[in-house]
Amino acid sequence: MSMATSPYAYIASGFHQIAFVVKDIKAGQKFFNEHMGVPRFYLFNDVKVEERTYRGGEGNFHMHLALAYAGEAQIELIEHLSGESIYKEFLEKKGEGLHHLGFIVNDYEKAISNFARNGYPVIQSGRIGNNPGVRFAYFDTEAVIGSIMEIFVLDENTRNLFDRIKRGDF
Repeated sequence: MSMATSPYAYIASGFHQIAFVVKDIKAGQKFFNEHMGVPRFYLFNDVKVEERTYRGGEGNFHMHLALAYAGEAQIELIEHLSGESIYKEFLEKKGEGLHHLGFIVNDYEKAISNFARNGYPVIQSGRIGNNPGVRFAYFDTEAVIGSIMEIFVLDENTRNLFDRIKRGDF
């Protein structure tokens, strides 16, 4: 099936983010600054996540996030702080590294339904911020493609913030 006719083309068209799980977010930023030409990161310390889920139950994870851009691609660094999470699992199993690809979608429920229908359940999810905030969900695609896939829906405030980060206006 070609991309033009695939019912999942809306997911692919929203490709936005390459995410790494790191043990030390400052060291990760330094690597991308000094060796990859990424000018600077916007840091979110101990991100407040609402409506957290983890592997079918209530989530209790905490993390630092850092965001920057390399061209049009967003680079996300995640440092696991506490609780059970797919970030902690990854660090314990593989160490630091490329963790997931993130795709912006407009219809959160449709994307979750499409992934679930194809055998890829949500393994972690949540909401960051209000008005209405950013909803995100990760899917269990690692066995098939070697990496986790994430979808997220942006609110207007976050779209504006991402644009500012891309311009370096912060």
